[in-house]
Amino acid sequence: MTNELTTAKAQFATALTDAGLTVKEFIPERFVPPIVIIAASGTYLTKASVSAEYNMNLDLMLVAQTATNVKATEQLDELIQDTLRALPNWVGLVDVSQPFTLQTNNAEYLTATVRVDLRITI
Repeated sequence: MTNELTTAKAQFATALTDAGLTVKEFIPERFVPPIVIIAASGTYLTKASVSAEYNMNLDLMLVAQTATNVKATEQLDELIQDTLRALPNWVGLVDVSQPFTLQTNNAEYLTATVRVDLRITI
């Protein structure tokens, strides 16, 4: 039996990758920015109005390369724009967070979260 949750994330990741973005479908131990990391949102699944349909809520963590604040901000803005342009028509944009600093692997990265929802059938 196919896992619809995993399949939906994989199809979404493929669509973003096909648009030229570097994408991970999970939070990796180490990564090389710029990168889009797909993670479950606060409410992962909600019931849609049709009996077998659900909204899968995902967070896209957009991580810019380390650089001066000015350069990192430009890179993050470009990554946000590229990601929004790459969203397939079956993915809904919820919102984009304000930039924040992500600290991992002894480095700080300017990051923003793009929240999206996908309609899936289980």
